[in-house]
Amino acid sequence: MDDLLVGEGPPVALLVALALLAGVAAWAVPTLGAREQAREERTLRSGVVGHVLALGVAERTRERAGRIVSTATDGVERAAAYRGTFVGPMIASMTVPLVVLLVVALTIDPVAALWLLAGVPAIPLAVGGFQAAFRSVSQRYRASSRLLSARFLDAFQGLTTLRLLGAGERMGATLADAAEDVRKHVMRMLAGNQVVLLVVDSVFSLAMITGAAALAMNRLADGAITAGQALALVLLSTLLLEPLDRIGQFFYIGMGGMASVREIRRLHAEQPDVVDAPGAVDPGPLTEAGVSFEGIGFAYTEGVPVLQDVSFEVAPGEKVALVGPSGSGKTTAGSLLQTALRPDSGRVSLGGHDLTEVPVAWVREHVAVVAQHTFLFTGTLRDNLLVAAPGASDADCWQALADADLAEVVRALPAGLDTPVGERGLSLSGGQAQRLAIARGFLKDAPVLVLDEPTSHVDLASERAILEALDRLGAGRTVLMISHRPATIAGADRVLTLTDGTIR
Repeated sequence: MDDLLVGEGPPVALLVALALLAGVAAWAVPTLGAREQAREERTLRSGVVGHVLALGVAERTRERAGRIVSTATDGVERAAAYRGTFVGPMIASMTVPLVVLLVVALTIDPVAALWLLAGVPAIPLAVGGFQAAFRSVSQRYRASSRLLSARFLDAFQGLTTLRLLGAGERMGATLADAAEDVRKHVMRMLAGNQVVLLVVDSVFSLAMITGAAALAMNRLADGAITAGQALALVLLSTLLLEPLDRIGQFFYIGMGGMASVREIRRLHAEQPDVVDAPGAVDPGPLTEAGVSFEGIGFAYTEGVPVLQDVSFEVAPGEKVALVGPSGSGKTTAGSLLQTALRPDSGRVSLGGHDLTEVPVAWVREHVAVVAQHTFLFTGTLRDNLLVAAPGASDADCWQALADADLAEVVRALPAGLDTPVGERGLSLSGGQAQRLAIARGFLKDAPVLVLDEPTSHVDLASERAILEALDRLGAGRTVLMISHRPATIAGADRVLTLTDGTIR
């Protein structure tokens, strides 16, 4: 620096090389950050979706779908941006003060380095202070954003109902209020960002430069350093603020990202209600498909039992109907057999194997379900059939459709198996959707079949076709039929009545 003051300096080639190196670094940092952000986004989203699938039905009842969708989309994007463009550079920038102090101590003045070192602890304290001060703001923003997503999804899924009830304007007002709430929280975060920039640029920067200038002049007056070293000391001291500059530049990303990271961590902290027991062993192929309920007790809410000391057996190949009034626990019994729930007491067995001692995947491989509500994924008929048997051929699909009495309908469609079913299967009638579910059952070819009110939402003409298809599907299989409609249970070998949580 002293050479520069007298008109001398390093070779031009060295300056050009340093400029090129700085340019490469300036290009590499955002490029590598973007790549890391994309990789992190894939990892986080895969983890969120996988965990939600593992949580299953219980989580679906605890959390609104829109909130989970918001976490898996916008939340993941913000968390990835936080990790990719904020955390890494922030950690790197925290090393800058140490490097600056080392350079000052070795090339300028160790005493000046010690004085500057005394002010360094204020930097991480300021960083932590900014984060703590605005944590609640970022959390409220994420909560309002998730609520808005949930309400939008509710409105979209219930569009037909809203129209029939003339409630569109009221829902629109609700969505507008939720959107305004999000806007207010965003503006608070942006205001916080401006406060941080103001504090960093005015208070900290001014204090650092003033202090460094006073220190340099004092050491220069003492003869400890030269004029060039004094100037270098002032210029280098400005780099001590690099961590705070980084916070000011990316505060909005940082705060939104931190809230999203906490949100994702809370989701991952949720544990599924049904998991494989330690030491669960796959018993291999099911050779005897008998079902046994022994002294089963279950309650969704403590002290309010749904099932009490329920015991019954279904022999291999037998069709047993479970009937009773709504709320008597019929569907709960079916869910216990599917391992969607675990009993509070007693034992459910399949083929002599206690369901708590075998892998959940083994149970679900051997149990097929036709429920009262058939969910169809957006896609084609083929896509929805292959959910049950990914390796099935077109011939297998056509055979399953024929067994379900749906092949003629599909053949009459111009695109056949490639016909789109629409959002949630809206292009199909209720009866066609149920028969598609039955076709899935044929493709899965499981030895145990649970029929949970499979005809409760169809007309009489569709009911006859569905019952005939169910008779074909149940042939040679162990069947638990859950229903309150006489036509559905007409083919049962035995009928059990479930009342107030007990078998009568």
